[in-house]
Amino acid sequence: MSTPISRTSAVLAAIAGIGLSAPAFAAPLVITACTTLTQPGSYVVGNNLVAAGSDCLVVANDFITIDLNGFLISGAKAGSGVTALRNAAFRGTTVRNGTIAGFVQAIMLPNSAGVTVERINATANSFDGIVAGDSATVRDSVAIGNGNMGIRLGQRSLVTGSTADDNAFNGIFVGIGGNILGNTVGHNKGSGIVTVEGANIVNNVSRNNSADGIVTDCPSAVVANTTSNNLGQNLNVIGGVGCIVNEHNSTI
Repeated sequence: MSTPISRTSAVLAAIAGIGLSAPAFAAPLVITACTTLTQPGSYVVGNNLVAAGSDCLVVANDFITIDLNGFLISGAKAGSGVTALRNAAFRGTTVRNGTIAGFVQAIMLPNSAGVTVERINATANSFDGIVAGDSATVRDSVAIGNGNMGIRLGQRSLVTGSTADDNAFNGIFVGIGGNILGNTVGHNKGSGIVTVEGANIVNNVSRNNSADGIVTDCPSAVVANTTSNNLGQNLNVIGGVGCIVNEHNSTI
């Protein structure tokens, strides 16, 4: 009978003629069904996963890396694709390389610090797409068609090289001291990019959102962005002192 997690065997290859052995390296644990991940280390998904009305992959320790390996995790409009056990605050979770669809949230790690999300497609979830706590990084990912925010991160977090389109509220939200660099957002029912004080918002494109293109509090830096055809303000810099709004911003 197959189990949700199996370890691929380590291979020891003798080096011919000199009586030495090559070192053995622990292979990632292979995930074949929704499960709870209890040990720090690397996990790789071995096939598409389906969650029947609950969470799928539950993080239960620090420093866990999950490689979806190009596969799909799908839900039944309940739970989260990847979440933390009892919403705990774990450190150093990484999720990469796949699609998560059909849950309430694709990734739900709001209390976990230092989360990294790379090359994830979070789509058609009934609430948020990607949620993580402070000092998170979302890189080269997509959040499209989710029922609330596309990407929502805590303080001092980074979103870069990502797309947030057609979400039912804001495309990207980052807390105090956020860095939002080189993203494309559009057709969100709220604002495209929303931050608070201490933000760096550089080289983004925010178009055709139902509220504002970019919203931030001072002090922040808003440099070399393009905003156009937003139904509110293209660039909404809320009062205060110390804001740098560079002349290279284009509001059409």
